Amino acid sequence: MPRTIPISPPELKTPTLETWTLKLKTITPMFGGSATPREVDPENPVRAASVRGHLRFWWRATAGGQYTSAEKLFEAEEQIWGSAERYGKVALRVLEQAAGQLVKPSELVPDRGTARTGPMEKFFLHPFNENKTERIPEASGLQWVEFSLELTLNLSDAEREHLRRALRAWIAFGGVGARTRRGVGALEVTADLPMWLPNKPEQLKEWFSQKPVENPAHTLLAGAVVCLGQPKQGRSDPYKGHKAWRELGSFWARFRKGHFVEDPQTGENMPYTPMAGGKWRDHKTLLALSKDQEQVALAKPYLGLPIVYQRLGNSFSGTLEAIHPQGKRMASPVILKPIAFADGNVRPAVVILKAPAPEAIKIGERQLKLHPPDSDPVLEALEANDSLEALRKAARIQGFAVEVRL
Repeated sequence: MPRTIPISPPELKTPTLETWTLKLKTITPMFGGSATPREVDPENPVRAASVRGHLRFWWRATAGGQYTSAEKLFEAEEQIWGSAERYGKVALRVLEQAAGQLVKPSELVPDRGTARTGPMEKFFLHPFNENKTERIPEASGLQWVEFSLELTLNLSDAEREHLRRALRAWIAFGGVGARTRRGVGALEVTADLPMWLPNKPEQLKEWFSQKPVENPAHTLLAGAVVCLGQPKQGRSDPYKGHKAWRELGSFWARFRKGHFVEDPQTGENMPYTPMAGGKWRDHKTLLALSKDQEQVALAKPYLGLPIVYQRLGNSFSGTLEAIHPQGKRMASPVILKPIAFADGNVRPAVVILKAPAPEAIKIGERQLKLHPPDSDPVLEALEANDSLEALRKAARIQGFAVEVRL
């Protein structure tokens, strides 16, 4: 005989989903970012998969310090962003894309920079320049890329706050396309500005400050230093962030050459002279490498790897590469980009992230242990113990004098 079930069937509950929509626009030209290296897709320049990758990085950088191991970090990341084995809790779509005209590196700095100014912002775009030796033409980028980012999420209050922090970090310190750590494809929002753009430098600390991790296993924003220059009026700038970006290009070219030593003629800090040689000792150290040497003291590898030295006469030539399970590259812990503020201004920013330092490098087939030099003309001139401390002090000399420690 039929039996009667004394309880009602469970009610099927639909997950409560929330939707966030951000209106975004680039304030420096966007290069790369498509499925084809060096190229930008003029029809759909911003891909959802690329944005997702950027946000995952900034989620790790802002939330990763609370996890004691890489395994626990991955478990938490998988819960929110998903993996090959499981769905995540955040879905995103890129909508309403529009872009301005194509632009080439040579059009940004038409005279390639003079012997007095140097390459300026074109210093950041070398992967997109013409390579006559390999017969590779100059690549094109896009100015004024606009799009909407729609995120659909089912998160706890704590997870929602972590996502908001990652989005703010991506807008402030990241971008779209390639070379975002060098200010390419920098972003601003065009709606709900107080939610996504800082209204003053101190708000960066309010948004991102966390307890620093002494020896992080991955890149973190906690413990980072942000060195800001003077605000620029974006309304008079054809790309809004371009004046700030150009200022950063000139600074980075100067710092990479080490033009912060004493000028023998004036006894003061030497000015940037594009035609003068570099002042770091790294090149001389590499020239003096012996066959049985097992370690080397260099400064520049701590700014990112690989480093390519081209042959000029009898100088050292070759490529310095990182040695770690992820490959030959070590992403630079230094970000140089314009940051948009809610008041409409843009400030140039030198950001020094907290990141694991390289312990060894590969030169050709040789592997050598790496450590900072005990003495170097640039480090001594800036009274710094390593290249990252030298960078912070050089930034202050250059005029990036508002320092925010996260």
